[in-house]
Amino acid sequence: MDPVRLESLSTLNYRNLAPCTLRFGAGVTGVFGENGAGKTNLLEAIYLALTGQTDVGRLEQLVQSGESEAYVRADLESGGSLSVQEVGLGRGRRQLKVDGVRVRAGDLPRGSAVWIRPEDSELVFGSPTLRRAYLDSLLSRLSARYGQQLGRYERTVSQRNAALKGGEAWAMAVWDDALVKLGTEIITFRRRALTRLGELATDANAALGSRKTLELKLLETTTPETYAADLTGRRAEELARGSTVSGPHRDDLVLTLGGFSASEYASRGEGRTVALALRRAELELLAERFGEQPVLLIDDFSAELDPGRRAFLLELAAGVPQAIVTGTERPPSAAAQYWAQSGRFTPLDPLDGPLDMKPEKKAELEEVH
Repeated sequence: MDPVRLESLSTLNYRNLAPCTLRFGAGVTGVFGENGAGKTNLLEAIYLALTGQTDVGRLEQLVQSGESEAYVRADLESGGSLSVQEVGLGRGRRQLKVDGVRVRAGDLPRGSAVWIRPEDSELVFGSPTLRRAYLDSLLSRLSARYGQQLGRYERTVSQRNAALKGGEAWAMAVWDDALVKLGTEIITFRRRALTRLGELATDANAALGSRKTLELKLLETTTPETYAADLTGRRAEELARGSTVSGPHRDDLVLTLGGFSASEYASRGEGRTVALALRRAELELLAERFGEQPVLLIDDFSAELDPGRRAFLLELAAGVPQAIVTGTERPPSAAAQYWAQSGRFTPLDPLDGPLDMKPEKKAELEEVH
């Protein structure tokens, strides 16, 4: 299985990052420094450049204060060939290019990166919206058609809701036909993909030492067989609410541990384990689908983790062709190291000891910046 390998990343006016070009080799690259030094922003820029995806509400949040535009570029090797992926950002605008040609996000290598973050616990304890977004994002990367049909479905729901708010009951038959067709395809694909994702997540949860079985299920508001009838049967409710109440946009990805809802009964530690299991399953599923090992991004490898979960993360990083791991301390056994301070990243000799044990080295680097 060939890996996707990030050779370099260039940024300009991206969040708090100083303009730079950083180079990355195979194996584990460690990026460490104090909180607020720009480590998470660096991983966010890498993920954006590789996948075209971001979860910020407004694109201008990614642009450095006082600037109108930002830019990130990834030079990478994928499928045995070299390519350049660029993302230009402005107010409400995102432009993607591959080797100088404009593309859509779905045209980028969809299995190129997986990002593990402390906030992943919200996949367990947060709202159904977050879990749907996780599932839809992953499935859109597995299948370009899924992403296209999901976009059409969401536009149809929005237009149908506008008709409901206007009391246009007479127009529902037209919207219902489109909604059932698109929604049925989405439900069917989710069910099929969840079978394999669930198997991988269950195995990963067990590998993390959990003695409770993890299961993934869809809590659906309708089915392909009853979709049309459900829309008709809830017409009065929908007209009163002004919104569509049945369909995959209202479904939930239910996570259970030992048969009980993880969101309601799991401890914080168990929730972190479930979130890690989901991300490892994502990593393996993308590798199976595309025949390439994604770049693994791990943010703050020691955050809220006991020694067992930390060891799991570090072993996962060591077991992939390329991983970039951040923390407030040096990730052990990293082939290369960057020290982060105020949005700047200084390469270090991996044989150097920890900076807190070498005050003269730290003072030297601080003087440079």
